[in-house]
Amino acid sequence: IPTTPTGVAVWFDDALPANAGASASGGDGWNWVTASPAPFSGTKAHQSNIVAGLHEHAFNWAAPMTVNAGDILVTYVYLDPSNLPSQIMLSFAADNWEHRAYWGANQISNGTNGTASRFRVGDLPAAGQWVRLEVPASAVGLEGKSVQGMSFSLFNGRATFDLTGKAT
Repeated sequence: IPTTPTGVAVWFDDALPANAGASASGGDGWNWVTASPAPFSGTKAHQSNIVAGLHEHAFNWAAPMTVNAGDILVTYVYLDPSNLPSQIMLSFAADNWEHRAYWGANQISNGTNGTASRFRVGDLPAAGQWVRLEVPASAVGLEGKSVQGMSFSLFNGRATFDLTGKAT
C-alpha cells in the first residue's frame, strides 16, 4: 500500500481541498480513478481525458496552502505511455494565475516563457511510472504566498495526477 512520502506536507490527495470549485476546459474533466494506474498515494488519483491539443482540469477558491521561502511544490504524475502528452504544465493561483511550471515542449502559450509565469523545469518525466514533479516555489514566484487554486494542463495525450503538497 502506498504511503505519504517522507517530508511532504500534503495539500490534497483523494479529493480536492476544502471549498475548492472545480472546472475543466478543452474536453478535459475531473476523473477520479482507482486503477489504470493504481494511485501513488491513498485510494484515488485524478486522470485527464485523452484529448488532442490543450486540455486541463483545475480548481480555485480552496482552503489555501501557505508557501514559505525555500519550499518545493510537489505533485506526482503518471504519463500514459500509449497516449503521451508533448507538454505538461502545472499552474498555481495565489495573487493571480501567473505562476506556472512546465515539462516537455513549449506548446502551451500561457504566461511568458522564461519567467515565473511560464518556467520550464525540464523534459517530460518517464512514462508508465509514478514520478515526483518538483517546482521550486522561488522559480514560480510563490514564496510567501497562499495558493488556493491549481490547474493541471496537457498538450495532447493523457496523464494521471496524485498527491500534491510541498516539501522544504
